[in-house]
Amino acid sequence: MAGDLVLVTGVSGYLGSHVVDRLVKEGYRVRGTVRAAKLAQNQKAFSAVYGDAVEVIAMDDLIKGIYPDAFKGVAAVIHVAAPLPAREASAEVAISVAVDGSLNIFTQAEQAGVVNFSFASSIITFNTGFPDGEARLLRNDEWIPITKEYVLSLEKPPAFVVYAAEKAEAERAVWKFADEHPHVEVTTVNPPFFYGPFAPGHRGLFEGATYSAQNASTMATPFFHNMIRPDAPPPPPDFVDIRDVARALVASLTAPPTSKVGRKRILLASEVVQVRDIASFIAKERPELASRVSSIALNTEPNLKAVVDNLRLKEVLNLEPTPWTTTILDAVDALVKLENHWKSRGVDILENVPTTGWLDIA
Repeated sequence: MAGDLVLVTGVSGYLGSHVVDRLVKEGYRVRGTVRAAKLAQNQKAFSAVYGDAVEVIAMDDLIKGIYPDAFKGVAAVIHVAAPLPAREASAEVAISVAVDGSLNIFTQAEQAGVVNFSFASSIITFNTGFPDGEARLLRNDEWIPITKEYVLSLEKPPAFVVYAAEKAEAERAVWKFADEHPHVEVTTVNPPFFYGPFAPGHRGLFEGATYSAQNASTMATPFFHNMIRPDAPPPPPDFVDIRDVARALVASLTAPPTSKVGRKRILLASEVVQVRDIASFIAKERPELASRVSSIALNTEPNLKAVVDNLRLKEVLNLEPTPWTTTILDAVDALVKLENHWKSRGVDILENVPTTGWLDIA
């Protein structure tokens, strides 16, 4: 409820900063976690925007760290922090951080009396491979057939496969935790790629001595940014507004109990829109960018079909997705603003972001 203190992990990130923004707008107080190396920067950034409504603390060791003070007075936990495979020493470490780190946070919170949990998962935990080649609506009870054991059996597992395994294994662990603690309420929110503006407290992409694509979000890496790069392949076809993901995570805190609505595993996505229609829309609404719009995207075959019906989003959380046109324009405007910021500092960020297909990200 408004006024409650909510612990949010990973608030320095693209999604985490939006969760903070949504919570404050709804009257919550926030205690956010970041790595110690980013503590001072984020304390300054969030304080400038939200004052004493947001407290930022350091939490480095998600797997073994004990943080009793972090959970004092906390009414709910929204766990957003997640390792990126490229930043961890190995696939095994990335998966362990995702699984054991999540369980450590949830266990300590439950022992401190917290009974309300929300977990930022991903659509990738569902079986989106469609072996028969025909896209269909995803079922709430299906899982991608990728495990930690499979990933570790590969000599050089692709980062995308490692990411899929860590998200799936972490979410399975969260649901096992929920089954073992029937007195708690758990919701997972499972979005595809998310785009849109940057939250007011998200300053990492705008600060620092240099621009690093490795530290960028799904917006400024070769995902959505490819849409305004003339010769780049298009970004992933399924997406949702970043603000919708944040709204869902926050709305889950006041959702009906599992006893009434069943397991709260929430898929969400924007309405289906063909990639070439997105490209044409950008060129029309932002004519100054028309020459930059991906020619490959403009000529993509219109063969996308819906895989998410947003039924659980509506019936459990009482939410509707943001219109895709709003998401796209806000995303484009945010990227142009980011580009201009770094150009004013003598850096062309496009030189730091490789032009590549999203399935090829290493």
